[in-house]
Amino acid sequence: MADGPHSLKSSGENNEPLKTFIKKSWDCIVPALYNIEPLLDHLIANNLLQVNDRSEILAEKTPQQKARKLLEIVYCQLDERSTSVFIDCLKKCQHQYPRLKEWLMEGPDIHRGPSDIHRGPSEQKLRKQSHELCNRLGSLVTPISMKLFSKELLNPHELELIQNEVTTYSQCQKLVAVCLGKGEKACSSLYQAILEEDQFLSYEIDANKEQTSLSQVPKSILCSSPDCAKAVEETWPVLNRMSLEDSGIPGSMVSNTEFLNLREETYVSMPESKQETGPQNLQSFPVEENQQALLHEAMQLFQIDASSGMSLNICKLGVALGLPRDTVMNYLLALETADDLSQLRALINWFMDNIGDSERLKLRMRMCDRKRMELSQRGKLLLELLQQACQMQYSEEEDMHPAVIVQFILRDCLTEVQEELPFQQPNLGLVDCLQELQKNSRVDPLIVQELQEIWNEIEPSNLQQSVISVAQLVRDTFPLVHPSEHEGMFLSKRRYKCYQRLVQRVTAFKGLPVTAVRRVFTSKHSAARTAEFSDSVCRQYEDLCFKILKVLYRIKGQHSANHGTNPDNAQLSGHDLANAIHNVLSEPEFACSLFDSGVRSRILTLLDYKSILVHVPYLLTLHCNTTSLLADYLKRSESHSFQFCFEDIHIFHDVAAFHNLYSIKDPVAIDNGIEEVFRFRVSEQASFVVRLYCRGYIDRKAFKCQEPASYLFHSTQESILREAQDLGTVIAVERQCVWLRRNVEEDLKTRLEKLLPDSQSGYIEEGTCCFLIKPLSTECDVRFIFKDNAISAKAERDADVL
Repeated sequence: MADGPHSLKSSGENNEPLKTFIKKSWDCIVPALYNIEPLLDHLIANNLLQVNDRSEILAEKTPQQKARKLLEIVYCQLDERSTSVFIDCLKKCQHQYPRLKEWLMEGPDIHRGPSDIHRGPSEQKLRKQSHELCNRLGSLVTPISMKLFSKELLNPHELELIQNEVTTYSQCQKLVAVCLGKGEKACSSLYQAILEEDQFLSYEIDANKEQTSLSQVPKSILCSSPDCAKAVEETWPVLNRMSLEDSGIPGSMVSNTEFLNLREETYVSMPESKQETGPQNLQSFPVEENQQALLHEAMQLFQIDASSGMSLNICKLGVALGLPRDTVMNYLLALETADDLSQLRALINWFMDNIGDSERLKLRMRMCDRKRMELSQRGKLLLELLQQACQMQYSEEEDMHPAVIVQFILRDCLTEVQEELPFQQPNLGLVDCLQELQKNSRVDPLIVQELQEIWNEIEPSNLQQSVISVAQLVRDTFPLVHPSEHEGMFLSKRRYKCYQRLVQRVTAFKGLPVTAVRRVFTSKHSAARTAEFSDSVCRQYEDLCFKILKVLYRIKGQHSANHGTNPDNAQLSGHDLANAIHNVLSEPEFACSLFDSGVRSRILTLLDYKSILVHVPYLLTLHCNTTSLLADYLKRSESHSFQFCFEDIHIFHDVAAFHNLYSIKDPVAIDNGIEEVFRFRVSEQASFVVRLYCRGYIDRKAFKCQEPASYLFHSTQESILREAQDLGTVIAVERQCVWLRRNVEEDLKTRLEKLLPDSQSGYIEEGTCCFLIKPLSTECDVRFIFKDNAISAKAERDADVL
């Protein structure tokens, strides 16, 4: 096949100007015909090509080869009149080939060559930056391609070609090639899509903009709303880095402004403080290109940009990189800001300054799962409330003291981590909340100690000092995980304690019918409204309270005839409505054993902080979330009144580690028992023993089952170990110990004790129910069954169970 016009036989250029016109424009037409099939359809319809010609053209491997084959047929086989029809066909589908639109409008000119085809500024810029873009777009190529597809700048065939490429680099190459083939509009739209997806990347690759200072970056990149922009302007010094000598922070722990400049051996000048209370001795600091590249890769991996705010737990990333949590926490708490980008930058700088192995860092970052860092919706809302609190102007009113908002957040954290909240719950103050959090093993004592020192005296200025610690407390307290998930806490070699990440309260509450819940939360009430509720925010607050009151009456299971108050007809509003909810929640039906004390606590919190709602309208979003959580809790589920509790795991492998386990199917009552399927994840394929028990309520009576019980028998004498194996069901044997399961109504412990003449010869560990799991891969599913007051297990997927 001919590779270009010069290999074709001349057919008389003076007598055939149209064919000459095509020959001289060959280099422009070939890349422009990136999707040739629409044009072929037109040519067949006008009898310029036969079906076998179409097949021959499409048999070529690349779009450029297909275009060359078509032009070869046109140039060698068509006469001048047919060539004119060919150009008419091009005009009919010119929307498919925007690069040729201007070329077709101007018409043939034998003196005009390919250099006369106009290329716009975006197209020229993309040609120069194509290599850089292919290296830096990475995973952004998918959302950018979808944006261009939604704007009809890419057709389905082109989108499929891009997505079919194996690597992100080749996908970027294909995307850039398609946009260059389509001309100025497509190239401009590509840059616009990059700006929408990653604003800082857009400014970094813009050759016409020299960003050497954070003050030069448009505020629109940092803030999406005028109010936010104003707040950033007012609090600008807070975002800046204090003098390293004055702050005592290591040079590697810098603010989120450092990453703006990519050029080697340049310096970022920090904007001067505009507030008297701001830092006075601002410095410049060097930017290292290697660390900057690592930061950008991390930003892409974990989907972080300047607008991310506080939405991930970066401390989790530090631990996943192999660093001790205390080390990571100490450095994060020493920062000036709590946003994800600042913390990510600080973590990368610390790793490179102290470890210095960029390839090791890259490998570990790529192995990290972003989902392990994500926060629940409740956590994100609390962090947003904290950010808004920092931007507010506080008056002398006691209700609007910044400590009130911090107290609200701390109280919500306490509700999340404390398993049993008191029925007569006092209205805890800020210091009281910190004291209760200090007693809780789920809370990092370093964070609580930091907050206690800051809030030793209640001052408005304490808010800014405590933002980072409060934000980290929220991040640790509200992970986005399944309520049943257990993590492995390393105890000793091969042994892990199963630690449930979220508190799961088991009560006798069974839930309400779905239709009853739906009726309550979709209904509108017509209670009396007073001037107190004239504001729309307060009206919405009252609606929430009224629906909560209705559903509480529904839970109580009694009608208005028995109580003298029917929430459907009562003219309640304001203080009376709050009192009615308080009174219902004080009834015995809402005791800790009958109703989730955490849900109850959040309803009470919704009432206790009503006075600041007018000053902090965003608080209504948290109240709506509280109502949503209540609606979810009200749905019927066996998980309200039943739970499998995992204690520990022993792995029979020197290298393998236990990662986590979680329920993949909610517990189901069937065949006079309850079944639930759990997924186990380990680092290497290795057998392990898991110990567990179950608890719950039957007919409002609590129970705990750990049958059939198991024993871990230790002895240094092999003869004694062999005798022990004959006394019960052997689960596993390792070195000088054996796991045994007790048979029904068998006093196995007494018989084992008789084998040990003295304490020197061995000892016995009495445990709960125990099973040996042999996974066929690093992930397996096991079904646990509680029936007839005993627990059994069987393999569900990729495992053998004993």
